[in-house]
Amino acid sequence: MKTLDLFITHYNEPWEVGRRAFQMLACQRLADWNEVNVTLVHDGTPAFPEELFAGFPFTVNQVTLPHGGIAAVRNWCIDHSTAKWIKWNDFDDMFTNMYSLHSIMNVLDNENFDLLWYDLVWDERDMDKYVGTGIHIRTDRNPVFIHDKVFRREFLLKSGVRYNEELIWCEDSAFLALIEMEIDHQRIGKIKCDHPIYCYICRKGSLCNRPEIRFENLKSFFKRHCYVAEEFRKHGLTEQYNTMCVRVMADSYYTLRRAPDITEDKSEHERNVWAWYDAHREQYHACRPELYDMVMEAVNRECFDGGYITKQEVMDWVERHERGEL
Repeated sequence: MKTLDLFITHYNEPWEVGRRAFQMLACQRLADWNEVNVTLVHDGTPAFPEELFAGFPFTVNQVTLPHGGIAAVRNWCIDHSTAKWIKWNDFDDMFTNMYSLHSIMNVLDNENFDLLWYDLVWDERDMDKYVGTGIHIRTDRNPVFIHDKVFRREFLLKSGVRYNEELIWCEDSAFLALIEMEIDHQRIGKIKCDHPIYCYICRKGSLCNRPEIRFENLKSFFKRHCYVAEEFRKHGLTEQYNTMCVRVMADSYYTLRRAPDITEDKSEHERNVWAWYDAHREQYHACRPELYDMVMEAVNRECFDGGYITKQEVMDWVERHERGEL
């Protein structure tokens, strides 16, 4: 059994988008390629010509699946992995330096961990000019990215945690919320090295940066939060359940009242939000004040383009609904 399955996921992007990522992968030093499976998984798009990978020190196994979305692709990876550990790279992302893979592989023989994480760089990139602005993200056990983590395959299989294939966006943060419920927190470790290992590239044309589908993305946030809240309820995690109910409403306030440049009719989504609230009113009001404050901090970090949102604004908005004014 090999040590690492490195799955690189691809959907409908030209080779030029991922070329430098594969070149950086080929430049990795001190990497034992006999211990690494490199699999390029295409989500409904044709495989690339094999000659593009000629001369690389590793074999690229290409798999083309019926188009089902990134969650379905990652579930396929879990089901078909044969190595001890699983790591996912996006097609347009890359390792930051020539020793990134070595930094990961160097600790994977440790039996004390089921999840290992490391620092990454968030890079807002204009692919036409190859100019990016990197932000070093050092948050402990970042709850959003799966790209800064390596998962023990045996743990994933035993836990039964899956990606929600109904989510077109936020599927990774929903997956990590379920991981948090299942994992023994004493078995989470950090890979320590001098530099961030991974570069998450957010291109102007990528899914999360396309203004024409921004409203759909925000509705995906709502769907994700509702799904995670329900999972917390099923697992009897009352405090997390209550807190997620607040997160649903705080994010919905941003979507419906603050998010700029959305021209679509929001009325149907607003009806869905209030219907959800009416069914979870008790849990929303049961959230402890300090946890409500933490939710607002998270919302303002992630939804900064709508201006600062106060806790009182959200509470007043909910109260207006209770009085029948909305």
